[in-house]
Amino acid sequence: MFYLLLAFLSSFLACYFLLKFSTQRALDHTEGVQKFHSWRAVRLGGVALMISLITSCIAFYLSGKDFAKEYLLVILSSLPVFLGGLAEDLTKKVGPKSRLFMAFISGILAFLLLGAHLTRIDVPILDFVLSNYLIFSVLFTSFALAGVSNAVNIIDGFNGLASGVLIISFLAYAYVSYLLGDFFLLYLSLTITFALIGFFFWNFPFGYIFLGDGGAYLLGFLAGLLGVLVVERHPEVSPWFPFLLLLYPIYETIFSILRRKLLRGFSPFQPDAIHLHTLIYKRIVIKHIGNLLPTFLTNSLTSPYLWFMTFICVIPAVLFWNRTIFLVLFSILFMLFYTWLYFRIVRFKTPEFLTLPLKILKERLQ
Repeated sequence: MFYLLLAFLSSFLACYFLLKFSTQRALDHTEGVQKFHSWRAVRLGGVALMISLITSCIAFYLSGKDFAKEYLLVILSSLPVFLGGLAEDLTKKVGPKSRLFMAFISGILAFLLLGAHLTRIDVPILDFVLSNYLIFSVLFTSFALAGVSNAVNIIDGFNGLASGVLIISFLAYAYVSYLLGDFFLLYLSLTITFALIGFFFWNFPFGYIFLGDGGAYLLGFLAGLLGVLVVERHPEVSPWFPFLLLLYPIYETIFSILRRKLLRGFSPFQPDAIHLHTLIYKRIVIKHIGNLLPTFLTNSLTSPYLWFMTFICVIPAVLFWNRTIFLVLFSILFMLFYTWLYFRIVRFKTPEFLTLPLKILKERLQ
């Protein structure tokens, strides 16, 4: 419990000092197609999370934990992706391709420092290639980690959205790690969770501080790396467990790429404002709440909808973490549900179960 409290307090206090002493350079822009806030907010939440991870690592070393070195190597492997995102937060001049490249480099480092690489994904032909050709395995894993890093950055658009989704996901990792008796992965997932909770208090619902690209890419990388490690270290764990666990941000990214390229003819790297979370904000939250609440609260009302999407993935992932056939089935069902829901909202046919909570809230506010 001491280590979790330390992770929480170091993140919470780091956020406080960042809010108190950050300069104009650290503030987030309020203009842009993906911006849905109108207040001054610091976008250096990733710095607070990295401080928390380093503090936890020092505590593990001082107390003689046998996994302290592995914990340090996780931090070292995550530095390129974190620094790439942080550079964008401070300069606003680092493009998505450069940030993806830095995430890819972190994936290579994870292999060199931790030996982290996938040798199976329970797809026969690919499993043969992954297990027999090391270079392909390393490149495939690094590409996957870069993809998850970018996926978390894509869903980071509203107060508490990405952080809430990842708190749920890291707790799921912690639970399965506990079942497996893997204390390194247990402590890693729990310290990340409590660091996130320390940030969450400042981010939701008021939006004083944002993850920024540094935080979003860092968390996405760590979420993906935990998945690689749990599958690599424990043959009984299905590789579809981390896939389903993180399927909401992953499928959001895949769907967005296909939507931009095939339906609209845009570059996949060109940002737009018609992600699922932005549609929920514009066509559900704003439509039913309007100006009845301050902007930061209407912004925050979007996030619980996507936490619900995360639970749809996390619950079966935790229940069937070692049963590939069930994980594949629930993955397919989620993608079908997501696609159905997206086009229902696009066509102004939002399901009643999504609008009912806001209608009740509106009645109480009026």
